[in-house]
Amino acid sequence: MKVSGFTIVRNAIKYDYPILEAITSILPVCDEFVVAVGKSEDDTLNLIKSIDSHKIKIIETVWD
Repeated sequence: MKVSGFTIVRNAIKYDYPILEAITSILPVCDEFVVAVGKSEDDTLNLIKSIDSHKIKIIETVWD
């Protein structure tokens, strides 16, 4: 059995959302973690990319 985690995020830095803490807290119990990163007005995408884990799968999205 595999356990997958998922979240969506956009403008995490701009709105001071603790996305790094949220993702890294759940990684130990997941086999993979998918993050849908919306086109942001800040550096959220690079923040997610900075997480050093092979479990992270990033999907870049545009929100309407």
